[in-house]
Amino acid sequence: MSALPKALLIFAFVIPLAIVMGFLLADPTDSTSMIGVGVLLTLLLSPFLIRHHHTALIISATAFINAFFIPGRPEMWMLLSGLSLIVSIASWPLDRESRRYCGFRSLDLSVIFMVLIVLFTMRATGGAGLNILGAQVFGGRRYVTMLAAAVGYFALVLHPLSLSRAKVLGSTFWAMSGTAILGNLAFALGPNFYFFFYLFPVEFVLSQANAEDITLAGGVVRLSGLAPLGFGIIYWLLSRFGLRGVLDITKSWRMILAVAGIVFIMLAGFRSNVILLVLLLVTLFFFEELHRTVKAGILALVLLLMAVFVVGFSERLPLTIQRSLSFLPLKVSSLAKADAEGSLQWRLDMWKVVVSDIPRYFWIGKGFSINPSDLYFTKEALRRGFYSPSEAARLAGDYHNGPLSVIIPFGIFGVIGFCWFLVSVFWVLRNNYKYGHPELENLNRFFLAFFVARVIFFVVFFGAATSDFWLFAALAGLNLSMNRGMASRPEFNPIESLPSTSTTINPSTVQLPMPSVARIKLQNAPQ
Repeated sequence: MSALPKALLIFAFVIPLAIVMGFLLADPTDSTSMIGVGVLLTLLLSPFLIRHHHTALIISATAFINAFFIPGRPEMWMLLSGLSLIVSIASWPLDRESRRYCGFRSLDLSVIFMVLIVLFTMRATGGAGLNILGAQVFGGRRYVTMLAAAVGYFALVLHPLSLSRAKVLGSTFWAMSGTAILGNLAFALGPNFYFFFYLFPVEFVLSQANAEDITLAGGVVRLSGLAPLGFGIIYWLLSRFGLRGVLDITKSWRMILAVAGIVFIMLAGFRSNVILLVLLLVTLFFFEELHRTVKAGILALVLLLMAVFVVGFSERLPLTIQRSLSFLPLKVSSLAKADAEGSLQWRLDMWKVVVSDIPRYFWIGKGFSINPSDLYFTKEALRRGFYSPSEAARLAGDYHNGPLSVIIPFGIFGVIGFCWFLVSVFWVLRNNYKYGHPELENLNRFFLAFFVARVIFFVVFFGAATSDFWLFAALAGLNLSMNRGMASRPEFNPIESLPSTSTTINPSTVQLPMPSVARIKLQNAPQ
């Protein structure tokens, strides 16, 4: 008899909920319906989010998943950053473990300084420009991305991880970039699976679709989603086992999986991805001091075999791989080489124009606001052949250059804040690698090596302040959470090293630490 009221309560809740969901899904493209579905999903998932909000944020940090039920379809990590910060603050008086703050003061202040710079630039250049809220300009999404990155950083450092969870989530964080391929799979499976584009971004698919149109005239198809998939595999392997572990011949599956990841990266058709991969491997190679071990010979042999294969069959490889390797002195297809050189030329043309704008935006940056009329007329002029291909990218703020993506939108104070932020991140990662828990050595080493390689790549080859600010903030926030703060050099206390007071001490047997200079003088003193 007691089960009957419980069943009635369940039906009383489920049936109205099903009716409301059916009504909302009758027109799934309507924004009101999307918001309603999002609210219901949030309510249903609230017990899970309250308990696992921090884990969900870490998993979504590098994942390509959209919050499709929110206008503008922001990335899922933006939503989870706000939810995690709210839950962490609300539970602060209730959970003793959550009272431990893992942040580092210099890094915290640099993030706050960048937030102030973003807000000041937004105010000085005409507002946020959120077109979904009725604004007459575009570009507000980038402001939201940078502000959400700051929120995400503080949400990460407000919740320390246990050692076991740190080892699992530290490597899972890197693997989630492989979700980018799901959009390409949906596109390949046909219109019946296009509903997946509500959840997964279409940027990678759009480049694939445009390339297929060009292919009809002899172009190069670039499967952009394969690059994050390949990097996800490589990052997971290196963060979990280290480069030394990947080269372990007794665990051949690791090397096979790494080679598959490298092939995926090259199939995407971007030269910059190959450069980033080389930077990461070289950095990690020296951080692990493999040049002093036999592993260096194994790596040299693998690279030699790959080089022989690439040189011998370079012209027979897929066009996307040829395009990825076109910056090397290899024989590649003239089509792949021309496509790559054309892409480089319009970037160089754009940089020449943008560099001349630096004095104009030196003190107060340009911001991210874009006049839609200017963008429309620029595209029309480009279509008619009056403008170079770089003009539309310059107007949209896609400079394809890390330093320019900081100084043009935010001016010199943005450069100061961003450099302060990068130095603070490096200091955190360096200390946690040198003095962190021994069981986290592989993870901490990979975090530091990735950061060094990525900063070099950001400065020299390619970067975007908006996306890289979140990447570096998530990197530092997760590392601080894993290590429960920034580790410091352990201080040696000679008193603690003495034998217990319960035993008899022979003064002649007690050896205290002595500075090297004093030791040399004592040894050289006359007997």
